[in-house]
Amino acid sequence: MEHQMNLFNTTPEKSGYRLQYMEILNWGTFDKEIYRICPQGNNSLLTGANASGKSTLVDALLTLLVPMKRNRFYNQSSGAEKKGARTEESYVLGYHGTQQEEGGTGTTTLKLRDKSTRSVLLASFRNAEGEYITLFQVRYFSGQELRTVYGIAKIALKIKDDFSDFDVHGEWRKRLDRKYNSKSVKKIISFYNGPSEYAAQICERFHMRSQNALTLFNQIVGVKVLDDLDLFIRHHMLDELPAEEKYNDLYSNFQNLMGAKNNIDKTQEQIRLLQPINEVARKLQDIEQEIKKLEESKETAAYWFAARIVMLAEEQKNTNRSERRKKKEKLTYQEDQTKRVEQQIIKLEIAIANDEISKRIAELVHQIQELTEKREKRSAKAKEYDRLAQQLAFTCQPSKDDFDKNQASAEIKRRKKEEELNGLAESYRKWKNLEEDIDKQIQEDIVRIQGMEKNKNNISGRVSEIRNEILQAVGATPTEIPFIGELIRVKNDERDWEASIERILHNFALRLIVPEKYYQSVNEYVNSHNLNGRIVYQRYQDFTSIKEMEKWEMADNQLLQKIEFKPDNQYVEWLENEIYQRYNYTCVNNLEEFNRQHEKAVTQEGLIKSVRNKHEKDDRKEIRSRDNYVLGWENKDKIAFLRQEVRRLQEEQKTTQSEIRTIEKQQRECNLQINRLNELLNRFEDYESIDWTSCAQSILELEKQKKKFEEADNKAKALREELEVWKLKKKNLEEETSQLKLEIHDLDKELEELTEQYQTNLTSLHQMGIVNVDYFEQQHPDLLNVPIKKLEAKRSDFQTSISQSLSRKNKGKNDLKLKAIRFINEFKRPAQEITDKYKDWNSDVNSLPNPDNIDLIEEYQTYYNRLVEEDLISYQKAFNDYLQENIYTNVNLYKHFFDQWETEIRKAIEQLNASLKDIVFNKDQGTYIQLTATKAPSAEVKDFLRMLLQANPNLHEVGATVDGRQRHFETYIEPLMERLEDEVWRSKVTDVRTWFTYRAEEFYLESGQRCKTYESMGQLSGGEKAQLTYTILGSAIAYQFGFTKSGLETSFRFIAIDEAFKAQDEDKARYLLDLCSQLHLQLLMVTPSDNIHIVENSISFVHYVERKGETSVLYNLPIIEYQREYKKAERHD
Repeated sequence: MEHQMNLFNTTPEKSGYRLQYMEILNWGTFDKEIYRICPQGNNSLLTGANASGKSTLVDALLTLLVPMKRNRFYNQSSGAEKKGARTEESYVLGYHGTQQEEGGTGTTTLKLRDKSTRSVLLASFRNAEGEYITLFQVRYFSGQELRTVYGIAKIALKIKDDFSDFDVHGEWRKRLDRKYNSKSVKKIISFYNGPSEYAAQICERFHMRSQNALTLFNQIVGVKVLDDLDLFIRHHMLDELPAEEKYNDLYSNFQNLMGAKNNIDKTQEQIRLLQPINEVARKLQDIEQEIKKLEESKETAAYWFAARIVMLAEEQKNTNRSERRKKKEKLTYQEDQTKRVEQQIIKLEIAIANDEISKRIAELVHQIQELTEKREKRSAKAKEYDRLAQQLAFTCQPSKDDFDKNQASAEIKRRKKEEELNGLAESYRKWKNLEEDIDKQIQEDIVRIQGMEKNKNNISGRVSEIRNEILQAVGATPTEIPFIGELIRVKNDERDWEASIERILHNFALRLIVPEKYYQSVNEYVNSHNLNGRIVYQRYQDFTSIKEMEKWEMADNQLLQKIEFKPDNQYVEWLENEIYQRYNYTCVNNLEEFNRQHEKAVTQEGLIKSVRNKHEKDDRKEIRSRDNYVLGWENKDKIAFLRQEVRRLQEEQKTTQSEIRTIEKQQRECNLQINRLNELLNRFEDYESIDWTSCAQSILELEKQKKKFEEADNKAKALREELEVWKLKKKNLEEETSQLKLEIHDLDKELEELTEQYQTNLTSLHQMGIVNVDYFEQQHPDLLNVPIKKLEAKRSDFQTSISQSLSRKNKGKNDLKLKAIRFINEFKRPAQEITDKYKDWNSDVNSLPNPDNIDLIEEYQTYYNRLVEEDLISYQKAFNDYLQENIYTNVNLYKHFFDQWETEIRKAIEQLNASLKDIVFNKDQGTYIQLTATKAPSAEVKDFLRMLLQANPNLHEVGATVDGRQRHFETYIEPLMERLEDEVWRSKVTDVRTWFTYRAEEFYLESGQRCKTYESMGQLSGGEKAQLTYTILGSAIAYQFGFTKSGLETSFRFIAIDEAFKAQDEDKARYLLDLCSQLHLQLLMVTPSDNIHIVENSISFVHYVERKGETSVLYNLPIIEYQREYKKAERHD
């Protein structure tokens, strides 16, 4: 508690600043001359007849000491109906009455001065140390506006000496400044910009508690009795702290936060309206892909069917031509045979007629010789055929059917071998590419190993090169601008979680940290250079961790517990906070735990649940591979891994090269087989060329005939029998010839049809260009087995099916476009309440395509993804950061302000009571007064206190979930701020003085026992009211004027009371005078001359005011001289 000094242990010489004199010029009815009240630090009386000008002088004093108009009331001794009639302007112009306008009913205000005048008020105070404080105010008109200059001096000023040379341009101020300040280290005279600054300086220089002291001075001037004890204590004895200023500070920060929250709300609203657009766009993309595939399939099918028909038609044409040639040759042979048979028949018929059997035997010998030569040729060719057939695993020494089957099989086998050769070529290409990729990977790993041996970290490649370029450009070291990954690693006993943690932190680890020292230089370099790659860096400013304030609590299975930070690095606190806020995933061992987690969970297998129900698992080899791990400040393990990887790749390269050699061998064997098949098909076009057995059979038959002729007894019979045999041969030959002609005709017709098919489809192929049909054949392998005769029908069915599917898909696409147009319209032209709430909505979305440009819908997806993945996260972080760094602090300070004010009120009551205990209230009974303050908040105040308490968060609880801070803000802080926007309600609940009820209690000095309680003034008599009023005022003066502070010579010890003893009995007036004497207060009493006898023994000077016509004059007399003059006047009367 502040040291309490006894109020009554001082002498007048040591009791603070007292009024020495007050001067006025051109104020009210005091015109043109300088008038002075000069009490010289003593009690004095201001008297005169009614309307003489007493209140004008009191109002001048009020104007000097209570500069804020709202706290000052002129002419307080008049009736309520006249209060407020006087103003500074009316005093400066010298209003003194009204007069009737000539010829009218109106009145004109009478004025002593016009607006060219100036008015000066000045009051000088001095303490026992001889230190002066002079208050002065100068008023003048600038145009139609009344201007005021406020000033305070540390010396005694006088109007005549210091303010006589006035000018509207302010030169008089410069002269005063030069006169007093130019030769002094500290300012002697100071000017102030307005009444507020001037009032604050009065309080500071007189060591008043607050500006409430000035308001109290105004209250004392016109005090009679207190009407409302509770109200007076609340408003005049207790300080009003700047609750509105504190609210404005809080509101300003709140508005900044609401800007961030508005961004979040707007972004979430945009995401909500964009979500169906994004979904429709995705479906459109899917259906467009399906349509594209169908169209490609249709195009591919058209190409494939055309190419297949061309190929099969060509093959079939070749087959038919070959077959036709064979049949044609056979037909020729049959016809030749028929001719020979016919000739033989003729010869036999002639021979039968001529019996030339011997001649016949000679012919048979010739025929046998010809057939023997033919058999030898065919036998040699048959051996060559058998050699190829054996190599190709075909039937050797074939029959006609076997030969035909071999030829057909050879054609099929050749096509398969050609396909096999194509497949081998493709395999060779793939294996060769793989071998090249492996070799490239080996070289890259070797380069990475070399780079890592230099850099000593796990981050290599272009991103590492870019960092080195930046370091060289800005002159920094890797320690100053590190990769985040260089500062973090998985603990040795948590290596089972390494893969999952690497996936979560991978992108974060590749960021650079750029301290403020290099930030501008790095920006300049990055902005002005083509990096030929991508780099992400984080600006680092001084960071102070608040984890102790937030009281982080973490389970053992959280990510932050499974990693460690590089010792002795300046960024560790910032890194720890970033990972805690954004990446502190819970590492769970099974899906049951995973499902229980609301968000931010990861399994050892790499299934990640992030925020907003997003789930992800990436098992791509390059993600899972250890050589892509980037965490850690040592890279020995990674280098060892890469070396092992190089050895593994080299082994894989050997396997690949072996596979390539195997394929090359298979290609050679395949080519050999194709050459053999081509030789078989091209050299042996018909069976007859190797049919030596038919020649042998003919030779055998001819030998039999020859022998028969030679042995026959009856040559004619033999000839007839032979004739029948030859006729039978002729018949068989004619039947075979007829069948061959029919077959050749059918082949010709089929060839014609195949040629037309071939030409039509070949033309289509030329129009379509080259199309890859490998995938189509993989999808439809059954089509490869369809023969050419059924291929046209199959093509028609296939294209019809595709067309129907395309029709359905296009209809679905059109339906989706209509939906998209509707959704885009709803997004670009949302409901009125949305655009009213988010004023920049239209500017945000104007650049996006209009609904009629539906083909540009991907821009909406890009915008949606940016909102979800970047903007919303950024706004939420900004919101949470600002909430944590500013709002929580300000809300807490706001609450602390009221807690402190409540404490100050209790202290103030204690200090007031200490003052009151030294004031004897009832001399007869020996009592004193004490004040009590009982906290009794209204229902509205209780609501306010409850809301304020709830608005102060438990930082650990609200930080336990990602959206905890935002939920607390929306649930508690935002409703409080909305409620506080009601100015009427706010003024009710934020004045802590109204939270208490106040009353006065009377105690016996001797026993300390309470004897009476005063809850209101209504229960007291007039005299009791006055006595209690003066007692309360006394303690208020002591408290507000700072009597309780050390250094009493600096306190303000002057009050003025206007008509204090009007309608008062002398005892209560004497009580007031005694009280002022006890408090060592200099008193200026204003009273009519008929009450002077009450105070004449307590005053030293009389200031007598007299009205002379339109103006007033002032006389200063010592009390003795005044008494003498007064008695003379009485004797004359």
